[in-house]
Amino acid sequence: MNLSNTLFHNLTNKLQLDTHLFEKEKVYVENLQKQIDYLKKLKEQDYKNLSITEFAKSKQEQTINQDLMVMYIINISFLKANTTIHVSDIKGNIKLFYSAGSVGLTGKQKRKRRIAVVKLISLLIKKASFLGNKPVAIHLNNVNFYQSLIVNKLKQALFIKVIKSFNQAPYNGCRKPKVRRKKYTKKFK
Repeated sequence: MNLSNTLFHNLTNKLQLDTHLFEKEKVYVENLQKQIDYLKKLKEQDYKNLSITEFAKSKQEQTINQDLMVMYIINISFLKANTTIHVSDIKGNIKLFYSAGSVGLTGKQKRKRRIAVVKLISLLIKKASFLGNKPVAIHLNNVNFYQSLIVNKLKQALFIKVIKSFNQAPYNGCRKPKVRRKKYTKKFK
């Protein structure tokens, strides 16, 4: 009886999460539909034929319909000795910046990617309340194996529109130096 109750509880929680995501997507689809209607209306009428008041109204509608453009960029970088995350607006002005040291990791702990990323993302979600439901782009630098972890964590709290991955490290590394042979000398008896 107790096992069935926990299973039922887990299923209802997952369904509530799914419906919440569907409601978010519904809002964005409605905004997209408004943009389509607005563009059709512009195609039918030229700007030259619009009066000044209609022109002002159309400008207001344009600003309202720009909700689906990317508003912020979240950049996550894995450096050799550190992990950093920063949020900037589309003009490049940095809004937030955190490194692994800002969540209490020091020395070799900063290179433990899984721990550092999870702590940084949770800190980002707490501090970046201005992101809300605004569409964001994610730029990932040298994030090879942890890409799915990062995207899944951010997807739970943010509306992600674009994901770009920049891997700057070569897949096989630098060429190793040539191994020197040991000189072999015969010993005479």
